[in-house]
Amino acid sequence: MNNVIPIHYDGQPVRFSSDGWIDASSAAKRFGKEPTAWLRTIETVEYVSALAEALFGKGVSETDLKKLRLMESRGKEAKAFTLKLAKTTGLVSTKAGRGGGTWVHPKLAVAFARWLDVRFAVWCDLHIDALLRGELPGKRNFDQACKKLAEGQRKASQHGRALANWKREKRPLERDVEVAREQFQMILGLEFS
Repeated sequence: MNNVIPIHYDGQPVRFSSDGWIDASSAAKRFGKEPTAWLRTIETVEYVSALAEALFGKGVSETDLKKLRLMESRGKEAKAFTLKLAKTTGLVSTKAGRGGGTWVHPKLAVAFARWLDVRFAVWCDLHIDALLRGELPGKRNFDQACKKLAEGQRKASQHGRALANWKREKRPLERDVEVAREQFQMILGLEFS
């Protein structure tokens, strides 16, 4: 994710995307918590589902919510199921590796932040609002630079694939040229150098 903006809270950076998503993993870490602990509660899944329904017209199915309520809430199966349901809403994203972690949609970020700390939640609310309204100085330039970088990466990836394909195709094509040259030389009785 190239469009990450660290904004300092209490002297430490909190990572946001320029469109308001929060890096829940790093935010939770500063409070000694894990975002999955919050995402795995039935109440959170119900809230995420209701929010997804309001935003996108589709949340978690009532069948899945009933199934979740019937499960033993502390069991491994229930925890895995609640996390899966939260991720299917499109309001939670997880990514492994550098720049990864659990990212939470801006409409969900304040509810998550409130679970961490009330003052942190207020701070998040104000900064997410400023991000989404474009009120932070330099945001437009940052967004344009991120867009150009992403486009360059996309083009490089396409060219990289084309180069890899060319490397695979080159030798057989060179052999075809040599075979055709030899056949042509035999027909004409001439030699080419």
